[in-house]
Amino acid sequence: MTIRTSTVPVDGARLHLESAGRGEAVTILHGFLVDRRQWDHEFAALASDHCVLRYDARGFGQSEIVPGRGYAHHENLAAVLDACGVGRTALLACSGGAATALDFTLAYPDRVIALVFVGVGYWGRFADRTPAARAFLQALGAYDVPGMIDSSLRAFTDGPRRAAGDVDAGVRRRAEAMTALQFHREPNHWRHAAQDQRTPQPSALDRLDEIAAPTLLMVGGEDQPEVMELSTQIAEGLHRAQLLVVQCAGHHANLEAPAAVLTEVRRWLARHAVRDARM
Repeated sequence: MTIRTSTVPVDGARLHLESAGRGEAVTILHGFLVDRRQWDHEFAALASDHCVLRYDARGFGQSEIVPGRGYAHHENLAAVLDACGVGRTALLACSGGAATALDFTLAYPDRVIALVFVGVGYWGRFADRTPAARAFLQALGAYDVPGMIDSSLRAFTDGPRRAAGDVDAGVRRRAEAMTALQFHREPNHWRHAAQDQRTPQPSALDRLDEIAAPTLLMVGGEDQPEVMELSTQIAEGLHRAQLLVVQCAGHHANLEAPAAVLTEVRRWLARHAVRDARM
């Protein structure tokens, strides 16, 4: 697989972009505790028969963020697609990436062929009912980096019902490496989003009935209860949606169950993306 690497200038910042393969476009958006490497397995696999794009969102991984410069993640996505010459695409997204995808779909409905979400999230919908989730929010408020890393792993990698030893050690190390990079870098999304990030009003959650794209939602059986509830809310609010639970997996379910998640992604794309792309 040949990976094409570039940077895309967007509103004064440069976003790190990777692409591979040929065919119908699939654009991959990472969760907001990690970076583009969350999708290493899917990126390589889907490149065999799709044009696959992935990038670090503004303030994550190798992408810049400029403090004091306003931005909207879904408009950054539009700029990336424009730079790549991609008119229409399927979107595969996790957590904050899924929030970006929802906003983009409402702003540019004709550019979205199909949606696949893993551990869907949306702006302002934080988990806060379990001890680890509350510890994460407390550490975030104080910007206690070691506390943020530890509590985010306990809340979102382990989940409410598992201990660290119940999770594959390699998966936990991967999540920790990406999370640590995010929280230690300066500037980053979490430091500046409250002041600089623009989110659409009304919320996408109030406009779900406007989304026509076929949507598959997957949620880890060990994810936080708020994520499960949001997944159900979105699935019930859409016209063409299916909700699947990935057993024995936390928030980043594709890291723990890559084969199962990839199978469902391929099934959904085969069922919807090619057909809808030709409509």
